[in-house]
Amino acid sequence: MTAQPLLFLIADTGGGHRASANAVRSQFEVDHPGEFDIHIVDPFAGTASPWLRHTTDLYGTVIQHASWMWGALYYSTNSKPAVSLLKSTVLRSVESGLARLCQRLQPAAVVSFHPLLNHVAARAVRRPGVTRVPLITVITDLVDVHAAWACRDVDAVVTPSPGGLDRARRVGIPGERCFPFGLPVDVSFTRPPLTPDQRSALRLKLGVAPDGFVVLLCGGADGSGGIARRARALAKASLPIELVVICGRNRSAQKRLAGLCDHRGSPVAVHGFVNNMAEWVRTADVIATKAGPGTIAEALCCQTPLLLTWYLHGQERGNVDWVVDTGAGRYVPDIDQLVDTVAEFSRPGSPGLARLREAVMRVARPEATADIAELIVSMARGGIVPRS
Repeated sequence: MTAQPLLFLIADTGGGHRASANAVRSQFEVDHPGEFDIHIVDPFAGTASPWLRHTTDLYGTVIQHASWMWGALYYSTNSKPAVSLLKSTVLRSVESGLARLCQRLQPAAVVSFHPLLNHVAARAVRRPGVTRVPLITVITDLVDVHAAWACRDVDAVVTPSPGGLDRARRVGIPGERCFPFGLPVDVSFTRPPLTPDQRSALRLKLGVAPDGFVVLLCGGADGSGGIARRARALAKASLPIELVVICGRNRSAQKRLAGLCDHRGSPVAVHGFVNNMAEWVRTADVIATKAGPGTIAEALCCQTPLLLTWYLHGQERGNVDWVVDTGAGRYVPDIDQLVDTVAEFSRPGSPGLARLREAVMRVARPEATADIAELIVSMARGGIVPRS
């Protein structure tokens, strides 16, 4: 049987959109091996205007050094008139290339994982000569959903939270086309919780003390949020912890932290971008990180409480409130707050940590990725939207 092609649309503004698409693809490999040929494409990389391509390329640099600029861009475009202007100007440069791609691949369904690609894809699949196929939006923001996510011309929209559902309904998307499944995460994050023996074995494999209190410090794929300063503060504090730092693509921070030792003189594990993030999250007692939606969803699925150190202005502010309100984590923007909270949680029998662990188990959505994959399969095979 020939594998049916599917087209997943992403943009590399941060790692979240690609990670979500890869997560769904991994789920297909588990549940439908060999049945679908999935193409993950960033239309901005080759077909967009130089201005738009340059803007997306600068994402990592901007959020590390001037995150307020990204917030300004977010808020200035977060309205229906602004989205209409984008659709009629810079996004036009993506449409023709996307239409040609659809014509060549003849996908059974098109799935958008990025807010700027929903309207473009809707126009592209309706162009003359392009076979009409189901179009699905998977919203990858958690709480504050940008106006560009809402497109009435899609056949289905997967919402991660009540905020996403509200945005979809306000633009007139019927309820039967809205699926409140949650955020997709890779299958490696959704495996059953580790037993104590399994956790000890995994820690030994990763080079971490099997019986220590493990604090995982990271800052998203780009290692942003002053990760070096926070790492040094935790390392020099007299805390009974095993500190692990994952700098992602922030090579500068990784270089500055080379040779870092804790207050006992023991080397701190410092890594760059890793391909086994699920193992690190599953082995940690707490994760200190930025309020990215993907990282939050991954930590919850691994039942690891969150210490949110900062957020990206715009789409991540609401994530902080949501995590704190659900009891799944705390917001610790100041270094002193971070050190004090880690000290509290690392004490044996910490009641605060116990409450966070209980909350994490309540709000995790480990079934979201499988539900999203099945929705895509149903639409690709029948061209209709099943009822949720």
